[in-house]
Amino acid sequence: MKVCAVISEYNPFHAGHLFQIREILRRMPDCYMISIMSGCFVQRGEPALWDKYFRAACAIRAGGPDLVLELPISAALSSAEGFAEGGVRLAAALGCVTHLSFGCESGTEQTLMQLAQWMDNPIFDDALRSNLTSGVSYAQAAQQAAQALCPDLAPLLASPNDLLAVQYCRAIRKYCPHVQPIAVRRIGAEHDGTPIDNIPSASYIRSQFHSENIESAAQLLPVAYREQALPMRRHSWQALAPAVLPYLRRLTPKYIATLPGVSEGLEHRFYAACQTAQSLEELWERTRSRRHPLSRVRRLTLCAYLGLTQDIAALSLEYITVLGMNARGQQILKAMKKTCPLPVIVKPTQARKLSDSAQRLWNFTVRADDLYYFPSPAGQDWKQTPYIEKQA
Repeated sequence: MKVCAVISEYNPFHAGHLFQIREILRRMPDCYMISIMSGCFVQRGEPALWDKYFRAACAIRAGGPDLVLELPISAALSSAEGFAEGGVRLAAALGCVTHLSFGCESGTEQTLMQLAQWMDNPIFDDALRSNLTSGVSYAQAAQQAAQALCPDLAPLLASPNDLLAVQYCRAIRKYCPHVQPIAVRRIGAEHDGTPIDNIPSASYIRSQFHSENIESAAQLLPVAYREQALPMRRHSWQALAPAVLPYLRRLTPKYIATLPGVSEGLEHRFYAACQTAQSLEELWERTRSRRHPLSRVRRLTLCAYLGLTQDIAALSLEYITVLGMNARGQQILKAMKKTCPLPVIVKPTQARKLSDSAQRLWNFTVRADDLYYFPSPAGQDWKQTPYIEKQA
């Protein structure tokens, strides 16, 4: 049984994502597809356009994965390295994954794995840390280190998807070296770009929805779920802002220092910005720097608002949450009963049987999602069940 995992956000699922799925199936026609997908908050540090259960349903309806599982919120709101590591660790825990696919701009499995091997070398790590002291971002520091040590591979770190792809390869080497990577070259729009060959980026689709160009935005979605998407409530930072800014002013530098990714005095910079900023955009502009890019600052903002501290982020992966499936996905779940040692949550009531530490992460995720769903009543995650596509 060949099972390929894709770590995703599907925010929203679009033609580029469908191309990746079809390309994998072209190479392995008998393959089962799993998506490990971010929940209600995503890695660039913002609320997802639509909630996690609806996005899972959209991806399955559009001919995407057979089974959608939730990426833990601590990984979803982490750096590229943490995002990749969290997704790969979950894939490894399933026990049935044989392949892991990711998009890239310029690399192949071989070159990306070569660069991953370099980045795991202590010499590379020393060079990276040295470069970071100059105040540049992680991506810039990594590219400088690669330029000095493996110049032929350094260009791979110039593009965001290749950088993330290398992090997937590093995590595969560490947690599941038996899993075979499958790199799929991106087509259509560039990261954050406008449509190319009628294939938009997810960020462009979101921007159209947030600009209230609803009808034109809907035309960018796969036909399979276009009508269902139109009436769905859309989420954004703008909806959260009235609650976020007053709350952040209550925080102390000592508390901010307990949040993931805070170091080098960032807590003082962020605290000062919270005391004066009158909008989220102003808060981010006052906090960001060459060392701390906008995405990192927005993730910090979400972690602060949600209460995602380092001790919660460090909790072990102790359960799997199912967001959606089709008939083939149900077959994967049956196989997992023999291969996955972790509890698999299909019905929310199953969470009541989790261990104390697992329930701590589950309850945190419920509370964080309550802020996402507001002003809907609290406890929405206790009422949700996975989307199940019925056979035609």
